[in-house]
Amino acid sequence: AHVIGTLGIGGAERQLVNYLLAADRARFHHVVYCLRSKGPLAELLCQQGIEVRVQRVRERTLWWDLPAFAACLKRDRTAVVHAHMHHAALFGHLAALLAGVPVRIVTEHGKELWKNRIQLGLDRLLSRVTCRHIAVSEDGLRIRLQRERVPPGRILLIPNGVMAPAPPPDSSLRERARATLNLPADGPIIGTVGRFVAAKGYPILMEAFQQVRRQHPKALWLMIGDGPLRDEIDAMCSRVGLDDAIVRTGVRSDATELLAAIDVFVMPSLREGLPVALLEAMAAARPIVATEVGGMPDAIEHGRTGLLVPPADAGALAAAIASLLAVPAYAAGLGRQAHETAAKRYSVESVARRIEAVYDECLSAHHRGSPLAAGSGS
Repeated sequence: AHVIGTLGIGGAERQLVNYLLAADRARFHHVVYCLRSKGPLAELLCQQGIEVRVQRVRERTLWWDLPAFAACLKRDRTAVVHAHMHHAALFGHLAALLAGVPVRIVTEHGKELWKNRIQLGLDRLLSRVTCRHIAVSEDGLRIRLQRERVPPGRILLIPNGVMAPAPPPDSSLRERARATLNLPADGPIIGTVGRFVAAKGYPILMEAFQQVRRQHPKALWLMIGDGPLRDEIDAMCSRVGLDDAIVRTGVRSDATELLAAIDVFVMPSLREGLPVALLEAMAAARPIVATEVGGMPDAIEHGRTGLLVPPADAGALAAAIASLLAVPAYAAGLGRQAHETAAKRYSVESVARRIEAVYDECLSAHHRGSPLAAGSGS
């Protein structure tokens, strides 16, 4: 049983869907429980015969919702509860304990630095009854160890994965992607994919893009995504006179195909885990400029598979973007190396096998009566 808030358009949600589509369903039967609503990605799973259920768990009705959730887990004879992110981990683990589910695993896909003392305290208590913690980046692993005091022997690193990369896009894919969006066939385009939230650093990129336009007046910014800061970003575009230079698509189910339209993929985040959008850009052989935060330096080798810049530094961001636009052959070489790295290190099939190995380990420990499955010890 996988527990998550919703299957909306987000990195953690897309990562869960990617994993389930690559999972060995001859060995494991998967059910996804959404604590709020199904969300648009649920249909992808339903089309593949993976059941998605809405099991509402709310703080004000916790006394009723948790036993109802536990009853579902018990009725299905659930062997593993795998929760994704903080709130799903809290409520999923409590329901699993009530139902007597022997194996409890949690993946936190980001840094989660917003947690207050109470939330950190709950996490530390739950870590005592969690069989395995999965971190998606070295940075996230350090935070779990240092801030949340997860026992070192109970946490491991399994990076996010992307669907098996296709060959690097050729010119016809570029032309088709641009035609889909009514973009000019020539002229430089930078691109971003992500939610409109403060952590993504879009105001910094807005400032950097103004500088890039001084050298490349015809440059456009393809902005794929949506989020709570949409109105603020729109107002900022108008204020700095970039309305005609920014193409906002909203959320797109074909975002990975649209990456072919982009000359430089930019991720200006102020904080991150290991973003799925970054791995998808690598798989699509896009030249990348990213900030040195979270798990992005794990994936990007500066000068070989992309360019890394300090966070919140508009000048450095602009210089890196402009350098790739100025030398397309160099940019294309970075994209090819990124594609090869994605194929070798971040294929979702290899990630799926590693996650299933964790299930096997914990289930074997349970059958042996080992303290590992109970979550005690280190």
